[in-house]
Amino acid sequence: MSPQPASASASGKGLETGYLLAAVTILIWAGFVVVSRIAGKSTLTPFDVAALRIGTAALVLSPWWVPRLLNPALRQLRWYQSALFAALAGVAYPLVCYEGFVHAPASHGAVLISGTMPFFTTIFAFVLLGERAARVRLLGLSLIAAGVAAMFAANFTGAASAASSGSVLFGDLMFVCASALWSLFGTLLKFWKVRAFTVTLGVVAFSAMFYLPIYALALPKNLLQTPMEQVVLQAVFQGVIVVCVAMWTYAKAAELIGPSKLAVLTSLVPATATLMAIPILGESLSAAAAIGVALTSIGALMGAMARTPEPRGS
Repeated sequence: MSPQPASASASGKGLETGYLLAAVTILIWAGFVVVSRIAGKSTLTPFDVAALRIGTAALVLSPWWVPRLLNPALRQLRWYQSALFAALAGVAYPLVCYEGFVHAPASHGAVLISGTMPFFTTIFAFVLLGERAARVRLLGLSLIAAGVAAMFAANFTGAASAASSGSVLFGDLMFVCASALWSLFGTLLKFWKVRAFTVTLGVVAFSAMFYLPIYALALPKNLLQTPMEQVVLQAVFQGVIVVCVAMWTYAKAAELIGPSKLAVLTSLVPATATLMAIPILGESLSAAAAIGVALTSIGALMGAMARTPEPRGS
């Protein structure tokens, strides 16, 4: 038997690395749901949490992005790419998410942010990349849709039904908008074929330069009224773990396995976050939610294993 070509071996290792980075991203995103809901129930405003996220990440990554800012020869992204990535993933996405967690439970965010992401990504990938979804992936998306519907229905039973429907609905709308924003970000990574660490630096630099001055001068803030342990928790988790770690793992995984497969895999976030919320936030898992977790997980795995057909005209 002849040995595998080196390129095939390298490709296999790249896929393995991509799936490993996707798993890390899923765990961090599940934690993001729980920690963001903790922030939403605290005295911190969404603008405070975004500032902690952006400011901490900018400080940690300053040895890499400051030299690029001062020396144009070191920059690997065009200014409009960095600006758009920062607008989507650095500012708009977290602000919309945090606003959602003020109004709606963590379980709603878990289901609606990551649960709807495969559908938005499939649309953006078709429009920007000409990528057609395989039949197996479409079946996986159908199972994800059923799982999301079951979990969403479960979230509106019992105690959740007593909440203000208008406020919860507004929070849910914010979660859906956040999903669309991140899906577009992920697809643009593939469209422009940019490197993960370069994107992370561009997002952090542009977000810090534009958002932090506006926050300091004009936006409402409650940092001084919030216990220090809450501030530290949000700064470390949102700024270091979510931005410095998860943004890189997501971008690198998208580079290695593609944004569509990654978006399908991140459908495991609702199940993971729901299970994490049980001991941390005291949430319970109903029978309908358990069915939703199972359907979403199976659909995500089916979609991730499906081969991507060649774009039309290739």
